[in-house]
Amino acid sequence: MKLPPRTTPIRVNLAPMVDVTMCLLVFFMVTTKMVEMENSVIDLPIARSAKDVDKQKLGKRFVVNVRDARLEGGEGARYLVQDKEIHLLEVIERLHRERQVDPLVNCVIRADRSLPYEHVQAVMVGCARAGIQKVTFSAVSRDGGGG
Repeated sequence: MKLPPRTTPIRVNLAPMVDVTMCLLVFFMVTTKMVEMENSVIDLPIARSAKDVDKQKLGKRFVVNVRDARLEGGEGARYLVQDKEIHLLEVIERLHRERQVDPLVNCVIRADRSLPYEHVQAVMVGCARAGIQKVTFSAVSRDGGGG
């Protein structure tokens, strides 16, 4: 009489699942930090035509946050790129570098609603000198959407 084959116990190897979980955790932590750096706290202007835009449709983007320094007791404007305050000339230099890396880069300007237009215009002139043709402005719609 023939004996049935011996069954081997089934073991679940959890090591690959833990590795994948850790990679996903690190990925989401890094991307969350990048989004926080891009979106400084700014009182955006209200616009009737403001629409929510899928950030993927914007393509490669370079975000310039322009804050009204008068709100913090200073003068003029504060320019922030990736949550670091830099001078306007450095913003323009970085716009040139971004344009060299990707000719289709989109400059997203986020400015305080109380900020005098001349400071936003300075960034727009920098975009023009760098050859950046895609410029997007962040605003909120009257119902609170947009961005």
